[in-house]
Amino acid sequence: MQTQIKRYWNKYTRLGVIVILALSVAIATSEINNTYLESKVKLVKIVVAAENINPYTELKRENLTYREVVKAEVPADALDNLEIFLQEGPMFAGEVGFIKGYPIKKSLTNNSLDSVFGSPLGLKEGESYLGIAIDQVRAQLVKPGIMVDAYCFFQSSALGGNAQIISKLEDPLLGGLYVHAVKDKDNEEINEKNRGAIPAVVVVETVSPEQTGKLIYYQTVGKIFLVPIGTDSQKYLRKEAR
Repeated sequence: MQTQIKRYWNKYTRLGVIVILALSVAIATSEINNTYLESKVKLVKIVVAAENINPYTELKRENLTYREVVKAEVPADALDNLEIFLQEGPMFAGEVGFIKGYPIKKSLTNNSLDSVFGSPLGLKEGESYLGIAIDQVRAQLVKPGIMVDAYCFFQSSALGGNAQIISKLEDPLLGGLYVHAVKDKDNEEINEKNRGAIPAVVVVETVSPEQTGKLIYYQTVGKIFLVPIGTDSQKYLRKEAR
């Protein structure tokens, strides 16, 4: 056996092994060098601030743009696709904002729910959240994500004390309200963990000062009943994802 090994392990096979090892080292070294050089010279496109962006400012197409930078300078959590980022829903700069041309890092952004201001940060002009006092009778089956119509019940002194109901048929502003949250008497949001709590307030989204004012008026002069009419699953899922 040893004789056979010695027969094949001669100066030619030793030279062949040395050549193979040298080529392997050369190829590996070349790949490492190419990878290193590529990281130093290759340009990649990332999302950057198109202008100076103040803290807690909403990030939109108008204040974001693309810029090519050297691959080695790209932060680990830099954004490379503006469209996908915007599809996540309203996103905002964090507490430090962004300087013009600075890469938009995921870790320096947040949605409204994760900000120090909470969900009101995501409201557009004219929109607001309004709490409507309710009980189990006046808001059966009402949960976050559900669309409701409001019905106002009150005693009309002008009609000799007769009861009167105002619905979206008489006032369109009472229709199609989105339920943002349901809270108990301690102002704690009711969810799967405490779903046995008794509801006391339903927080709805209003789309204009006029609608907010009407709901406040109806809540002052009478009682508001909320009737489910459907859901807005997309808005609800965006909220849950945050």
